[in-house]
Formats: sequence, structure tokens, C-alpha cells
Amino acid sequence: MTFNAVRTLTGCLLDVEADADLQGWGQPPLLLLAQDRPAPSAASGTRRQMRVAHLPLDDRRLGRYRAGLVDFLPDLAHTLHADRPVGRPTLATCVDTCLIADLLADPTPGIRLLAWGIRYEDVRIAADEMHEIRRIDAVDVDRRSYQITRRRNTPRPAVRVDDHVGHDNAPTIRAGLTRLVYTTGRSTPKRTT
Repeated sequence: MTFNAVRTLTGCLLDVEADADLQGWGQPPLLLLAQDRPAPSAASGTRRQMRVAHLPLDDRRLGRYRAGLVDFLPDLAHTLHADRPVGRPTLATCVDTCLIADLLADPTPGIRLLAWGIRYEDVRIAADEMHEIRRIDAVDVDRRSYQITRRRNTPRPAVRVDDHVGHDNAPTIRAGLTRLVYTTGRSTPKRTT
């Protein structure tokens, strides 16, 4: 991805975090799918538009996964694989898999996957203190990781974009997002009715 694409994606993720901050704490997790396409106004096709689809997750149903998001993300990637049928019952109660399949199969010329991400709330233990945090973790098609972290009652989030594979603090979440990028970036999922 170009420097401008990385900067634009980071800005979109910061917008997602700012929206969550306005809504307050206690929000359910949110799956994020970033795609871009040629800008309709660009004559040469070199200018692109980015969109980030917000896919709400059912927090209560996510509890059916023993390790929560850590188990959910690989299950979603497995389900979206081109030769796998969409519609597993546990997964289907957590997220609208048909909507995801439609977004990935969008026939718009030149549309491409940029990244998958997840917004969630967690607890961080540092120096024998517990801190409530909101995180956005994302992985782009170049396997670059994005982390936006806001501690409760702090004015600004911390932002980290890392080009080096494996240097983040959420390797299990990152592994699931990386698998989603790999699976959906190389194939078009089949949509079942």
C-alpha cells in the first residue's frame, strides 16, 4: 500500500475510534472491512476512494466462542474461504455473513480489499493496576498492523502503525485478522441463499 493509503486508512480507523468515544463505553465489538475503488471523478483511474464497512457483532452470541474474538476471527476466515459454505449457525448469530459476502463480491470495477479490523473493549493490567481500554486492531494487505488504544478517561488515543510482522501486543487478534486478509484477499467468497 502507498504511504497515502496507509495514512488514509489510519485516519479512517481514528474516525471509528472517535465515533465510539462519542457513543460511550460498553459498546459491542465492531468488525471493520476496508476497501477502495477508483474515484468516479478521476479520469485516469489513479485516484481512489476508501470505504470502511462497519459490521456489528452480537456480543452475547460471541460468548459462544470459548476464547471470544480469538476463536471468532479464524472461524469467520474459514467460513469466507471460497470453497466453504457461508452459514455456520454459531457464526451467523454473531455477524451477518451474507452481508460480508456481498461486500467482498461487490462487482464495482477496480474494487479491492485493503484491510480487516476489529474494535473492542478490554482490560489492560499495567504496574499492578487495571485499566479499561478500547482498542482497534487492524491488518492490511501488506500485513502491516494498526493499533489504536484509548484508556478510559484519557483525551486522546495512542496510535501505532507497525510494518514489522509480529511486533504488536495482540498477536492472537492479529493472527485472526491476518488470516481474514489472506483468505478474502485472494478469492471471492461464495454467497449461499
